Amino acid sequence: MPDPNYPKEFLRLLKLRLPEMLLKLQSLVLAESPSLEKEPADLCCDLLAAEWHKRGVSVERIPQKHRGDQLRVTWWPQKSRPVGQLLVLGHYDTVYSCGSLAEMPFRVSGRKAYGPGIFDMKAGLVQALFALETLQQTKAPLRHRLVFLWTSDEEIGSDASRKLIETEAAAAMPSLYSSLPSDQRV
Repeated sequence: MPDPNYPKEFLRLLKLRLPEMLLKLQSLVLAESPSLEKEPADLCCDLLAAEWHKRGVSVERIPQKHRGDQLRVTWWPQKSRPVGQLLVLGHYDTVYSCGSLAEMPFRVSGRKAYGPGIFDMKAGLVQALFALETLQQTKAPLRHRLVFLWTSDEEIGSDASRKLIETEAAAAMPSLYSSLPSDQRV
């Protein structure tokens, strides 16, 4: 059974890293990544891939012909085999075309950060990155492999990434099901 103090410890550790998180968020927001512009989206994917590589995880870039590449990140700390996988799904594309930073620059005012794609969903990508680091730092016990899937076409319907999303989600479903208490299983 996991230590019941893990959530409090994770929060404490993450609060200490807020300035770092904001710097990563700024670099990600400044890497404009419109859904319909492959070249800038791929540059944002480059940035994401480099950040995940630094954390000692398996990073697989899945090339796309017309959209930005997809990114699949896998981590499993133990030497034994994981019991399935947990999927963290997100996207790095935005609805904003290149040049939007001129009108909506990255900024922090009070306790809020602003910029194109910051809420949907570049801040979530930064949170996932730092959450993984915290899991690694605390050596939290995991039964499942973690798979982070970052797509480049969510804002336009996920046509290029749909099959990949469905495949990863199907692989995660048995893990999710088996982790439920027996009285909650269907």
